[in-house]
Amino acid sequence: MPFYVLARRYPLSWYRYVNIPVFFAGVTAIPPATGVNYASWAIVGFVFNYAIRKYHERWWTRYNYVLAAGLDAGVALALVAMFLFVALPTGGAELEWWGNTVWLNTLDGMGMPLKMVTEEQPTFGPTEWS
Repeated sequence: MPFYVLARRYPLSWYRYVNIPVFFAGVTAIPPATGVNYASWAIVGFVFNYAIRKYHERWWTRYNYVLAAGLDAGVALALVAMFLFVALPTGGAELEWWGNTVWLNTLDGMGMPLKMVTEEQPTFGPTEWS
């Protein structure tokens, strides 16, 4: 609601470009999305939809949709290639590297809570509420 109200109040401001439903739909479309995924999305979106459009409008008008289709097709082809050459062969590929095992050394991987209830700290919150 705040961005909608701000866009209605200031129709020529940058608020009109913020679409919260589209932004949060990314969470459902890409379940394992991390900050890196959203940061790269934001950087590429800013460069091609603001900077290039502002300074090289003819190039943007002509090639922006071709670039978007190329990026989408590249992701789709990479996924198909990874499936065919890594996951599909008998038994799949067992890749041992730091990124596959680092989660085992976290509190979640060990099944431990972040904070423990002890006799000194009987609750998670403050001991007294003012």
